[in-house]
Amino acid sequence: MFRSKRNRRRVDLAKKTGEFKAVAKHHGPVALKLLALASAFLLIAFGANEGWKWANTSRTFALADVKVTGHSEATDVELVRLGGVLLGQNLIKMDVRAMERSIATHPWVKSVSVTRHLPSHLSIEVVEHRAIATLTLGELYLVNEDAAPFKRIKPGDSVDLPLVTGLDRDAMTERHDDAVSELRQALTLIEAWGAQPGAEALSEVNLHPEGITAVTADGLEIEFGEGDVLPKLGRLARVRKELHARSMVAEVIRLDNRTRPSWVAVQLAVKKP
Repeated sequence: MFRSKRNRRRVDLAKKTGEFKAVAKHHGPVALKLLALASAFLLIAFGANEGWKWANTSRTFALADVKVTGHSEATDVELVRLGGVLLGQNLIKMDVRAMERSIATHPWVKSVSVTRHLPSHLSIEVVEHRAIATLTLGELYLVNEDAAPFKRIKPGDSVDLPLVTGLDRDAMTERHDDAVSELRQALTLIEAWGAQPGAEALSEVNLHPEGITAVTADGLEIEFGEGDVLPKLGRLARVRKELHARSMVAEVIRLDNRTRPSWVAVQLAVKKP
């Protein structure tokens, strides 16, 4: 009985050993492939890490040239300084998004894009605000094409733009949407006026409850009233052409007749003796 049990154990062990060998034979190639893939992954990760360390310290990627485009009011020096850009910096290590945020703090910068050009060049592309008018909000500000005050005018700034009056800081905060809409109308008038051939400059555009009043640089006052100013500019041009043909000088031209919108009233300037 003892020998019989022992023999059975040997048979069972041989059977299990055979099953193990069969399983190993069947799955062995897969396990080897997985091991090889894991090893390759570790090697790649190690190589990438070492490569990244090298790229962050190599003189190959030292900044050699910076190109700034799209600016006319801001200077290269101002923009490069704001971006914290220094020649010789490692281009790979630069945080271009942080540079964009810093450069965007310049009052003339509307948007900016900073791009690496490996191995050693950097470009800064700027879009500036386009100043249309000045606006008094306690202090004078430049206003862009989006009706946004974007820069406070400082002593020494050279500005030759129409002044928009009739809005104040309280209006811009307490009834912001309405105030911006009114400001857009003033800017529409200023841009359309400037597009006319030979038009003299506007010195002021006043916003008031009855509409818009414009004053030219030579003192002509034009009452546009409410509503779209563009059709009124056409009538104004015809009236002024007729006045010029008759050698007459207007002091006030009114285009604000509500009951008869097509009518134009003219107050002639008094001739000095």
